[in-house]
Formats: sequence, structure tokens, C-alpha cells
Amino acid sequence: MIRVITNEDYENVLKLSEFAFQYTIAENELESAIKKLDKQYILGEFEKDALKAKLHIYPLDVNIKNQAFKMGGVASVATWPEARRTRKVAQLIEEGLHWMNTKEFDISYLHPFYVPFYRKFGWELICSDKTYTIQKEDLIFLHSHSGNIVRKSKEEALPSLMSIYRSFTDNYNSMLIRDESWWTEVVLKKGEHVVFHVSEENEEDGYLIYSLKNRELIVHEVIVLNESIKKDFWNFICQHDSMISTVKWKSYDGDPLTLLLPNPRVQTNIHPYFMGRIVNVQRFLEKYPFFIQGEKPLILHVSDSVCNWNNGSFFLEGETIKVFQKKEGTCNNSPKKGLRMDIGILTAVLLGHLDPIQLFKLGTIQGEEQQLKLLKDIIPPLGSSLLYDFF
Repeated sequence: MIRVITNEDYENVLKLSEFAFQYTIAENELESAIKKLDKQYILGEFEKDALKAKLHIYPLDVNIKNQAFKMGGVASVATWPEARRTRKVAQLIEEGLHWMNTKEFDISYLHPFYVPFYRKFGWELICSDKTYTIQKEDLIFLHSHSGNIVRKSKEEALPSLMSIYRSFTDNYNSMLIRDESWWTEVVLKKGEHVVFHVSEENEEDGYLIYSLKNRELIVHEVIVLNESIKKDFWNFICQHDSMISTVKWKSYDGDPLTLLLPNPRVQTNIHPYFMGRIVNVQRFLEKYPFFIQGEKPLILHVSDSVCNWNNGSFFLEGETIKVFQKKEGTCNNSPKKGLRMDIGILTAVLLGHLDPIQLFKLGTIQGEEQQLKLLKDIIPPLGSSLLYDFF
């Protein structure tokens, strides 16, 4: 039986999380862990009164093409070993998607433990992350000085962090809209130190969050409003050369940092990060800021094996969207006009992570080439699809 978790279930929820993800909650962190559960919608699969599996959903918002979308963040999916391979997780996912649709969520994100598993339920990769591993001998100063580096306490730093991050998201895509509690409870726990770049005009235009331990400097987050600022942050990191042996700089796919480095041949690891899936196609398309050009309609034929309310044909004509859905017993032949794709591919394309032309060549988008060009033309060309956060 699936039901919503209440605070009476919290102890069992935390025990399952500790077992499944192999960690222990310290006594002094227990109250904080319970408060976090209060902010989540949690579904549990029970046999009698015993919790067998669970799924958490964070109600969040993301910035897609400079438009706010309501996002359900799926996390902490776990099952006791004796209850695995009995479709309990599948049923929780299906129930979670139905709940998100009822509550008018537009899209859902998750960090996959196994990409093929979540692809079966309609999620697709929407961003990658990148980590540079830099050895001490490569910490060579650059000829640059376009401002100053200023250190602040986390409490003092918060207003500026929020302002700079908000400005940065205007030029990139798919990023979390962080409220103050997310900053204090999640972001600022990533690193011990926060520094800002202050321009020659005395304006804060970038920040760096980092930690230093066991002769390793970890750059958890760098946000800049001008890429050249990274030269000054690089020189700041080089100032730690007597204290460290290695730098790990966490970033995103598309970050041009290596173009600035004296030795760009540093170890660079890129791997898939988060997945996304549109919860309700019609609602998503109605909010999405297409560049509508001319009178020729774009026709999208979408298939969704889990959310049947998304199966259908969507005609984009000017500012209107017409929806046609098949009735039982109607012809199942593939339509000759428009473009055909599944829900995951549609998500990755509209978030700007995958190129529809490449997908057309691969056969994951099928249909008319004129429609393909129209789709390409009306998607706003906005920055990389990236995510600095984790849940």
C-alpha cells in the first residue's frame, strides 16, 4: 500500500535512508534532518505497518529560458533489499508523477543512481558537470588585475551571493531558483570560505565558495558575471600554493576555464549529472517562451509510457497550442506531418541540452526536416543547461 509519509514515520524513513545510502546521522544533526523532511512530500510503500520503500519530492522552482517553472525534485529513492525487484519503486515513481501533475508541477529533476532505469520512466539527461584536478606545479599566476578579492563570513555574504547568482541565471539555463533557506541549509554548507570579486567600479561581480583540508583546495562553486573575472580567482587560488598539493575545481560542461590556464592540459572529468522530464506537456509548452515566427505551425507528436495525459499531438500556432489525443480504437499509424519524439527527448531539447538536429540524425527525433528547422529556430538560444545544486 502506498501512502503519504507523516511525522510518525520519520524515524523509519531516516533508518531506511541511513541503510540505503550508507551514512549515519549524528545525534546533533537529527533535529535538522527532521526539519528537512517537513519541507518534502514523501511517499512510502508499506506492507501492513512496515515501510518497505520510499520516494521524496522537493517542491522547487527552476529558471528555464528566463521563465520560472515549478519543479518537483525526486530524491532519496530507497528500498530495503528484501523488497527489491517487486515494482515498489516503479509504483512510487508513477504515483509521484500523478501527484506532481495534480499539483501543477511543470517538470521534474533527479540525480540518477542508474541512467537506464530512470529513462524507462521518461527522464533524460539535461546537464553534465565538470571537475578540473590541478596539481600544485600548474598553479602559475596570470597577468591580470581587474579588481580585488574580498573575504566575508557566510552571514555577511548571503545578500550578495543571492544577487550575483540571480543575475547569473539570466544568461544560463535550467538552474535552481534558490530561496534564502536553500542558501543557508544547502549551498553554504558546501564550503567553509566565501570570497567575492570586487570590480574597479567597486561592484561585486563574482563569488567563489571553497574549502581547504588535507592539502587539497576544493572549489565548490564559482559564479561570475564576466568570464575574465576567473583570472583573478585563479590568481587567488595560486596564493594558496604553500598550503596545498591539489586543487579540485567543480564546474559545468561548457565552462571555458582551460582557455585561461597557463597549462590547459589538466585532468578534466566530465560526466552526466542530472536528469529531467516534463510532467505535463501542454502546461509546459504554454509557459515556454518560444520565438514564434510566421504562421506555419510546429507539430509535435509526443509519446510518454508513464504519463498518459502527455500522449498526443501538440500544434503550436502563434500564441496558441492545440492538443489532439488519440481515442481507443483510432488508427495507430505514424503521422506523416510534424516531429515525433518521446517525453525525455522533448525535455532535453527544450532545456537546451541536446541539439535536435543531431537527434534527428540519430533517429530519436523523426519527421519532416522543415519542421525540424522550425523547432530549431523557435527555441530561445540561451546559455548552457547547467545545475550547481544537488538533492
